[in-house]
Amino acid sequence: MKSIALFIIGLTLAPLANAQFRCVENGKTVFQDRPCVAEPPPSAPSGNNPKAIGDAGNSAYATGYGDWRGQVQYQASINGQPISEAHAVVQTTISIDPQGKITGSSPENGCRMKGIAAPGVTSTILSLDITLTGCHYPNLNRRLSGTLALYPAQKSSQFWIHATPIDLRRPGQSYELKGTLRR
Repeated sequence: MKSIALFIIGLTLAPLANAQFRCVENGKTVFQDRPCVAEPPPSAPSGNNPKAIGDAGNSAYATGYGDWRGQVQYQASINGQPISEAHAVVQTTISIDPQGKITGSSPENGCRMKGIAAPGVTSTILSLDITLTGCHYPNLNRRLSGTLALYPAQKSSQFWIHATPIDLRRPGQSYELKGTLRR
């Protein structure tokens, strides 16, 4: 009886000892004990206007990494009161490389961006940590955090970063940048 129990336990644990990988090689499904070798992606159809099917037409919006541009609203407030000198709606460009480095600028109000992006809670969201420098309104020169949320069907993304620092000299202050960006 004891040997039967050990045999059953051995059968249960055997798959864990030898990991199995389900791979597709030359169009056939094979199981093996080593990771799959990536197959090259299928080549694009020939012709001047290949037809995109489903989400393939939105592939530029399948990832938050890459270059983005659009009008972004810059705002600051103290105790809920907007500060007019800080308010601007300006053309902004942001670039997020695949390793997560962020660079960007909005020359009209002098702001430059540097920071880092990380995967968010879903594949369509990036978490952002950005520092602004060179802004004409000096109190915008600070660290802000937020998100870049992708909307592939609308071929756009929503950019939103904010900061609510704790400063005893200026209680109740907040800073926010938001806008719709496109490729």
